[in-house]
Amino acid sequence: MASYEKRGKKTRAIVSYTDMQGKNRRVSKTFNTLREAKAWGTETENRTNHGEQLHDGKLLFNTYFRQWIVTFKKGTVRASTYSRYQTIANVIDSMFLNVPLESLTSQSLQQQLNAYGENHSQKYIRDLISIIRQSLKDAHADGIIQRDIYSRLAPRGIVHDKKKNWLDEADIKKLRAFLYDHKLEMPKHPFYIAALIALESGLRIGEIQGLTKEDFIDNRIRVNKAYSAASKSITEPKTQNSRRQVVIPDQLIETVEWYFKTTGEFELMPTKLTNAKVTLLMRDLISDSELSEALSFHGLRHSHVSYLLHRGIEIEYISKRVGHGNVSVTMDYYAHMLKEKELAQDELALKFLEEI
Repeated sequence: MASYEKRGKKTRAIVSYTDMQGKNRRVSKTFNTLREAKAWGTETENRTNHGEQLHDGKLLFNTYFRQWIVTFKKGTVRASTYSRYQTIANVIDSMFLNVPLESLTSQSLQQQLNAYGENHSQKYIRDLISIIRQSLKDAHADGIIQRDIYSRLAPRGIVHDKKKNWLDEADIKKLRAFLYDHKLEMPKHPFYIAALIALESGLRIGEIQGLTKEDFIDNRIRVNKAYSAASKSITEPKTQNSRRQVVIPDQLIETVEWYFKTTGEFELMPTKLTNAKVTLLMRDLISDSELSEALSFHGLRHSHVSYLLHRGIEIEYISKRVGHGNVSVTMDYYAHMLKEKELAQDELALKFLEEI
């Protein structure tokens, strides 16, 4: 409710309202004329009636962000994703400590992000901006900030040369042969069968560590859960599209059946591996198999996709096989491989045209 009082020759407008926490609030402003005061009073009343929280603009950005992730993200995202939001909260603490929301501008946000980007990759800054945008967009919708200060934010950071993280066909065959040749070592070294499954199916490490004996059905792997290294527990798959069944070759089926029979275990990997341990074991595997390229475990998934693309498998099928939401996601992830295929097709087209 708005009220007005004379302050000498000026008029002070006062608007009282109840906030979302049930607290009585008052905002006021002094004007030269009663007309100006009433116009502001009416506008401010309308804003409070539509749910705007006028005092929340004084809330510190880093405090708001932590409240936001608890309210909107906790319990709705995977533990590993929520851990990522908490890491971003620490970053915001370092960049925007004691900065009220109402004092933020596009320029001040961009300046801080630019400074942070001097020591971080452009990709990381892009991901950071995406999350900051989400939070500020909600603050804008709730009337906590009065204008869009987030849409124009652009990533500035270190651009790294893309490192190849997949094997060519010769090395895929070499690694595959090495893993099958070391089948007898798999019960003592489950990482070998994990790497083989990744190479033959394109599954992620979390999906593989979540597999049980019951997930191998006929000639397929059922993917309906995953191990989260962040929460150290079995969770839902990364996305709804990650739920899928992946057909696998007979040799892998026979190896898996032998493995479960030999170990007597229900879980493929009863002892879960940390991300750091996976990195170390992958490094050893590359050395022991005498591959020519360094590779991360996720590179086995990339190698799987690369081989299928090279062999002419339709990208729509590959997209479903690896659990992507749609083909555009797959094309974005593997644009470099698709470009290589396009160049190869150019050469083939020219060869055919020259034969006319």
